[in-house]
Amino acid sequence: MSTTSTIGSYSYHLRMWLSILLVAFVVGVIATTHLFSPWIGVIALTLGVSLFGLRQYWRGNLLLALLAAGYLLRLAIIVLNSQLGVLTQPDISVFHHERSAALAGGWLEGQFTVPLSELAPARDTSLMRTVVAYLHAPFYVLLGSWRVAGELGTAFYGTIIGYMTYIVSTQITTRRNSIFAAGAVVFWPSIVYRSVVIQREVLVALAMLMMVWISLRFTQPNQLYERAPEDDVWQITHWTKRLPMGDIVLLFVAMVVLYVMRPENLAVAGVTLVVAFTLRNRHVPWRFVVVGGLLLPILGYFALNFGDFVGGQTALTPAGLDGYAHARAHGGSTYLADLHYRSWLDILLYAPVKVVYFLFSPLPWDVNGFTNFLAGVSGWALFIATAFTGRGFTMLRDHSEKRAIIATYAVSGILAYSIIEMNAGAAFRRRIQFVPVILILAAIALSSISFHDRSATAEMDAVSPSDSENSITTAEN
Repeated sequence: MSTTSTIGSYSYHLRMWLSILLVAFVVGVIATTHLFSPWIGVIALTLGVSLFGLRQYWRGNLLLALLAAGYLLRLAIIVLNSQLGVLTQPDISVFHHERSAALAGGWLEGQFTVPLSELAPARDTSLMRTVVAYLHAPFYVLLGSWRVAGELGTAFYGTIIGYMTYIVSTQITTRRNSIFAAGAVVFWPSIVYRSVVIQREVLVALAMLMMVWISLRFTQPNQLYERAPEDDVWQITHWTKRLPMGDIVLLFVAMVVLYVMRPENLAVAGVTLVVAFTLRNRHVPWRFVVVGGLLLPILGYFALNFGDFVGGQTALTPAGLDGYAHARAHGGSTYLADLHYRSWLDILLYAPVKVVYFLFSPLPWDVNGFTNFLAGVSGWALFIATAFTGRGFTMLRDHSEKRAIIATYAVSGILAYSIIEMNAGAAFRRRIQFVPVILILAAIALSSISFHDRSATAEMDAVSPSDSENSITTAEN
């Protein structure tokens, strides 16, 4: 037997035994947690993530080390809050906890096919809340019927936002910049906070970022025309050919999650994807006819059925937008409550100030307490980051198709939310879908700033697509 075969066999058996050991460890933690104390599971989780993070740091994998550190930060906040009760828990978080715990309890009793409506018959059984329960129930199986279990589940999904930021960023810039952007996102105050309460915001953000990543990948042009380059009809007929099947599956998952979690986001996703397909087929004659055929039905359906997406019975009109916005304007965090939309011109004129409030609220003059001040820090930091996005966007001039996707997603999403939002608390939650894109552009801009070298070469290096695996390995070693 050759040396290579021996090494391969050894590696295979090592992975097999490590997998068995991991399964045994998880089963052991579940057993001891439920028999003795859930703290055993928390301690085991802390040690496991810490060792994983240290190992990745020693191996030079800064990305995974940062993600591990980000999860440990969330874990520490959750554990401290469970003892001190500093963070307020929204009613919906308590509701999600109860349903997820009921589902996990049914699984532990072997009731795998019993629907959640029977396991928790006295609680709301909307599809959104059911999906949230299924996504968090595995953490209750691991740690028991303890609210900390669900919060650690949300923390896991919130940490993955950092990884999604990284893979989106690698489509348009270097690996170094991507790690920088991912690190900023995983420790961003508003994202950290939304990652320690059991809500749907981080799940929506994950689905939107996955959609952006796939859209960026779709911009790669088709190579279909060797057979009949002059045959326009053949080209248009095969308009979507050779799309990666894995991307199609992930896109379907993302769309389902958005439909369940926040259906109005499908309009932003649809516009972004149509632009991506347009750019993918930028050499196809009459492509804009096809694009119009796709885009107009999407926008038309959304406009005529606006109430079905946001709740209500109205179409997309100034009066409908005004009614929806003011229906959400309640509580102590309301802003710009005196503004009313009487025409499309009002919507256009008010848009700039609404965008400012949506992205950066609470503004300094609206702060009325320490909690409000802490919430404002994230918005003010985002204002500073946004100041760099113009430079970062300009530096992508050699990647016009990538720049178009980023611009379509950010502008359409931020503008749409800004128009209908008049509540600083809701804005604080919903803007985390766009924070990663802003920080990616800021990372590109900051990476090119040097007091010693302001050459064009330095800027080009800052926006070149991610390096090859060989160069990455060499750099890390």
